[in-house]
Amino acid sequence: MKFSDESVANTLADVIGCLEALDVQVVLDNSTQGLLEGEPPTVPTSVIGETCDLAVVIGGDGTLLSAARSLVNHDVPIVGINRGRLGFLVDVSPDGGLEELIQIVKGQYIEEHRAMLRTRILRDGECVADSFAFNDTVIRVRDLLQIMDFDVIIDDVLVTHQRADGLIIATPSGSTAYSLSNGGPIVGPTIDALVVQPICPHTLTSRSLMVDAESTIRVHLWDDDVAKAQVVCDGQIYMDAMLGDMIEVKRNANRVRLLHPENYDYHRILREKLNWG
Repeated sequence: MKFSDESVANTLADVIGCLEALDVQVVLDNSTQGLLEGEPPTVPTSVIGETCDLAVVIGGDGTLLSAARSLVNHDVPIVGINRGRLGFLVDVSPDGGLEELIQIVKGQYIEEHRAMLRTRILRDGECVADSFAFNDTVIRVRDLLQIMDFDVIIDDVLVTHQRADGLIIATPSGSTAYSLSNGGPIVGPTIDALVVQPICPHTLTSRSLMVDAESTIRVHLWDDDVAKAQVVCDGQIYMDAMLGDMIEVKRNANRVRLLHPENYDYHRILREKLNWG
């Protein structure tokens, strides 16, 4: 949960009371320890994944991204209660007596299965770093005044050589995040595709690609010693790469299970969050 905001602690107390009134046994992630007096027991996130039937995330979309990476291989459904700003993913209102949460616990919900990325940095054939990503994997230069050279290889076929500030590889969920700000397409969450998009390419002919979600995308960093490379997952996980490394990105075998209120509609969310009318 996002515990830098006082309102989150108040919402946490409300959620605990709501769930306990429904005879739901509550445990908290140990990062919340001491946040409330007389709180339920706290356990590591890994234990939540192994033992719990439902994960309730309180905060913004970024909080849900972190939870999704932790829980993706545990098949635990996630409900997001919005205490952030945008709320593309955390769509349960904390107001109104948490009626939407109550209905979800009672089995009245819409379930979505969202794609996750698995990213590995390969150096001389060995994996030196890896991470999941719910929204996107971004390969970029640490010195933002420099440019990087790289090859994009999809399913063992060289597709393009780029000179650019970096590359975004986004899931459909991530198509409304950094990729959108970079001029990329919006991809509905049920579309089986990934977005491959250069960042500020030094050419007039470069375009975003939508590729099959089963594709394996490899990015080879040219060993020219000009810029230091970094791989960033969901804007939260930072992994240093060396020029000459191969970054491999593919869809994870397991998906994230999101539970929404029964009135959830993806296109309505787009209209409201992007101020389309």
